[in-house]
Amino acid sequence: MKLPTLSVLIAGTLFSASGHASQDDNEAVGRWLSERVMRAALQEDAPVPRSFESEGTYRVISLSELDAPEEVKRHFRAEMARSRAGVKRVSAGEIPSQAEMLSSLPKTVRSNAELRGRLPSPPTNLRGTLLGAAELIGMEPSGALNGLKSTGLTRFYRLDGVGIVEFNEDNFRAPGSTIEVIAELQNTKVNQEPAQLDRVSDDQGRSRASLIWAGESKLYTLIATGEGDVQRKVDVLQQIAAAVRD
Repeated sequence: MKLPTLSVLIAGTLFSASGHASQDDNEAVGRWLSERVMRAALQEDAPVPRSFESEGTYRVISLSELDAPEEVKRHFRAEMARSRAGVKRVSAGEIPSQAEMLSSLPKTVRSNAELRGRLPSPPTNLRGTLLGAAELIGMEPSGALNGLKSTGLTRFYRLDGVGIVEFNEDNFRAPGSTIEVIAELQNTKVNQEPAQLDRVSDDQGRSRASLIWAGESKLYTLIATGEGDVQRKVDVLQQIAAAVRD
């Protein structure tokens, strides 16, 4: 059976405000991530090492441990400084409107029975969270992909008073998966465990909040985008996260 592609995620990379970083640093991060993906892909045709026979791993590492060039580390140091400063201000157009998001989001909705055949474990039950009563717009596979199977799933919801909420789960126990997060970027907690919170707003009244944390077997990401105060979004995301269980 074909091995899943190695999934390498550095929490923080997906939510970097590119408008605040230099073009050279952004390009360096892009090259570094591409190189890691290529190295992982080359291993698919190699003899199966022991690490691929056992379950995947989730690691919290310090920036000094990160196998990356100085330009990439400089990018993450800048992210740390912006995170400590509070809400990041971004230019008009960087945060999409709800109409723009709705026009581009997937509309496919699959049954739990179908998802159980595509995912390494059943999708996280959200009925006990605020998303349980929200409008489900659509969903798409995420993480490491292998034909119809994937290690993760992303669901998109419309939540009154908040905007569009994206809920992503990625099973880091799947064989061949490696998920890494940078310790210094963890700036809050979910259920007493380290988590990363990011907040941005613009001068058009739009804002976005993201929250990343790990459960027993999955890495979770929540992103809320819409009009209004970003702190309202933070409060909602933290409430949802506190009720999520693997």
